[in-house]
Amino acid sequence: MNGTPPLAWDEGLECWVVADPRLARQVLNHPGFTSGTFERSFQLYMTGAAREEYRELTEFLRLWFVQADAPEHTALRRPVQRVMSASYVRSLAPRVEEFTDECLDALAGAVPHDVVPAVADGLSGKVMAHVVGVAEPPEVLHRWARTLSLFIGAMYRRDYAAAAHRTMVEMTEALSRATAPKAFPQETPEDRARTTATWAMNLFGGLETTSSLLASTVLDVLGEPRVWDAVREQRPGAAEAFVERVLQRRPPLRHLGRVVARDQELAGEHMKEGDLVLVSLTGEGLLADGGAPAAACPVTGEAAGTAEGGSSEQHLVFGFGPHYCVGASLARLEAAVLLRRFAARFPAARLAPEAAVWGPNLSYVGLDHVYVDLGV
Repeated sequence: MNGTPPLAWDEGLECWVVADPRLARQVLNHPGFTSGTFERSFQLYMTGAAREEYRELTEFLRLWFVQADAPEHTALRRPVQRVMSASYVRSLAPRVEEFTDECLDALAGAVPHDVVPAVADGLSGKVMAHVVGVAEPPEVLHRWARTLSLFIGAMYRRDYAAAAHRTMVEMTEALSRATAPKAFPQETPEDRARTTATWAMNLFGGLETTSSLLASTVLDVLGEPRVWDAVREQRPGAAEAFVERVLQRRPPLRHLGRVVARDQELAGEHMKEGDLVLVSLTGEGLLADGGAPAAACPVTGEAAGTAEGGSSEQHLVFGFGPHYCVGASLARLEAAVLLRRFAARFPAARLAPEAAVWGPNLSYVGLDHVYVDLGV
């Protein structure tokens, strides 16, 4: 961990930071830490006047089931987990391939050839629109997701709150016409509010982090000739193995939040009830570049760092315990399909000079642009 303490208080953010993977697993799966970070953040970072003015927005976010703990979380997650079953995700493969080809057509026609808007945003947006059953195009869906992300990351900003409130209204209207929510409870106003919030959360969750994974996958594979050769040759499992490496080396989401449920001691530190906790999913501190390095490359066998482990069972990229990401298999599918279709369509592709443009974001790995030369 490069000297990063396993647990430390960050004065600037006024929260605890858990950097050790073993300690992270303990915190993420321990009843002494709750998931209601939004509620605590509303209290800490929004004025009373702002909370009152944007009550609809805060209530909307409170209803996201990632903010709940057992037994409520278990009950609300179960029907979504059934929808996002392994068999359903496998059945999506032909549509994902179709959407990928559409996005690669858009990339070929764009000048310059920028992977982020044409492919990363395009594919993740098309897939989530299909899953949820909304008609809005990827650029609208990603505008919604980025607006909510800005507010969640800086709740003290009234302008972010105002924009997030407008986004909530637009999302709610779109979800009232969507197909997936119709199979969920709608009998009472409370049912409808919970169903809308659940599908807004699912939509949000499948956009920004997946787009980041897709962009990082293209960026990284074009920077590693031996892996690129393996993917172009369609070696069995090469795409899936490399996606797993990208997830570990450059995870789209770097941290998960928790709230200390009661005064307690952990790793020799006294934590007070109500303290916020940021749990690193990378095994690094808050400002480490690019996440933890992977172990040996699963495609070429080359050593690539000294991080422990390196298997999908060990890393924390999709969380741990009862809050493990319900969309993990879908994100992996999108990235592997993209790798294979991109390599088949543009075998001579290479990175353009100064290919990557990064957006500043503490929690998300934010690629704003990835410029490529398609070699055609």
